Amino acid sequence: ATGAANHPLPCSVGRPKGTNQRRRPASLSVRASSDANTVTLLDYGAGNVRSVRNAIRHLGFNIRDVRSPEDILAADRLVFPGVGAFGSAMDVLNRTGMADALREYIRRDRPFLGICLGLQLLFDSSEENGPVSGLGVIPGVVRRFDSSEGLIVPHIGWNALQITKDTQLLQGADGHHVYFVHSYHALPVRSNSIYRCFLLLWTQL
Repeated sequence: ATGAANHPLPCSVGRPKGTNQRRRPASLSVRASSDANTVTLLDYGAGNVRSVRNAIRHLGFNIRDVRSPEDILAADRLVFPGVGAFGSAMDVLNRTGMADALREYIRRDRPFLGICLGLQLLFDSSEENGPVSGLGVIPGVVRRFDSSEGLIVPHIGWNALQITKDTQLLQGADGHHVYFVHSYHALPVRSNSIYRCFLLLWTQL
């Protein structure tokens, strides 16, 4: 979509390609499950995931909830929706051991979909009540929209999508209107390989 770094893109639940990341956590080892009809859902307790559950079931998948870091590592495909404050979410992930599990899961190049805060947390840091350190999977920072030139923040309302790079995940979405509710946007470092291969998906479902 137009300027992936500057224009977060709504998305449907799908199977985007994972990406290698830069740092290894403490040793974690769990064999992935083999259930091709199951999506693992990470609900860290601060987001409304009902619509995400409905979307996953509509697509014909069963849902397995994450209850431990091992559940993340055992997933075949992982969806991480998030609503709330960046710092609070990182506190939960670090305290429960799920931060290291997420880094390791993505390092193994498995299907992952981060929605809204679930995407933002992959970055190095966020300016929200910060800076606050993130998971460090994608080099870059999450910044508040600049309102100095008249942009209303938070950005709330319907906007048409403009797809500039073909992707199966957004097939047929060009020109469709989607409802946004956000104050921050993700800015990857353009010089790194992750920026070139990682599709940024950011939405309120």
